[in-house]
Amino acid sequence: MTVVFGGAEFPAYVIDDETLREELLDGEETREWVEETPEDPHAVALLRMLGELDAALAAGQARLAEQDAGSSPWALAAVRLAHVHHWRGEYAPAHALLDAAEEILAGDDPRAALVHQHRAKVLLDEGRPEEAHAAASRALALREAAGDAGLIASTRQTLRRIERDLAR
Repeated sequence: MTVVFGGAEFPAYVIDDETLREELLDGEETREWVEETPEDPHAVALLRMLGELDAALAAGQARLAEQDAGSSPWALAAVRLAHVHHWRGEYAPAHALLDAAEEILAGDDPRAALVHQHRAKVLLDEGRPEEAHAAASRALALREAAGDAGLIASTRQTLRRIERDLAR
């Protein structure tokens, strides 16, 4: 099943079943969007998806510095920056940012699912599928409680990918 994300607010993408990485549907549209709205928090993720990891890192660090430490916006910026570190193969800083975001978005906050799902992807790429499965399962429980069909589908996709690794 292919789920398209974005579209209305920002450029659309799909998530690859094997790599669990976002693939933009229109790179040129995305580049134009980022050039027109470089301060938008989504620009960090879109730069990452464009493969511009140095620019995504700089933008992510800037967005994080703009937020009040300990706030929900800071936590969401931390998750975006962690995802950049993940794609750069920098797992320790990715985990540190996810840990900090998880402390802020604790409990049943549905936004905590974002932390758990990204942590699952990092753990999977690190070769830790059992831990990845546990993180993705936590994300799914939170997303099912919140009821967003697109986010639930994304998390189920992540779980299916992890389960393929576990079955090998």
